[in-house]
Amino acid sequence: MSSHPSWTYLMDEIQLPEDTMTVAFPFGIPVLLVKKQGTVYALSNKCAHMGCTLSRGTLWGYTIQCPCHEWSFDIRTGTFITAGQIRIPVYETKVENNKIYVKI
Repeated sequence: MSSHPSWTYLMDEIQLPEDTMTVAFPFGIPVLLVKKQGTVYALSNKCAHMGCTLSRGTLWGYTIQCPCHEWSFDIRTGTFITAGQIRIPVYETKVENNKIYVKI
């Protein structure tokens, strides 16, 4: 069982504009944050293939493409587009009082 609190504050919502990506490190965990159509998504910032940094990749719609070997993942589910059995961790988010929280 984790010793971390359920919800962890990451940043104010204004710091994450629509259609942008940023990285936060709650408890040292690299979490990629993306805001699409007003919803904040949080997923691992490490590609499932070789651990490359996804935040250096390309965002197309709800898909992030890894800059190293072009593996693509759905930011909503963490699912690898080509092979659904491969996933990267995704984290639940919430926005309260214009503050972004993630459940780790």
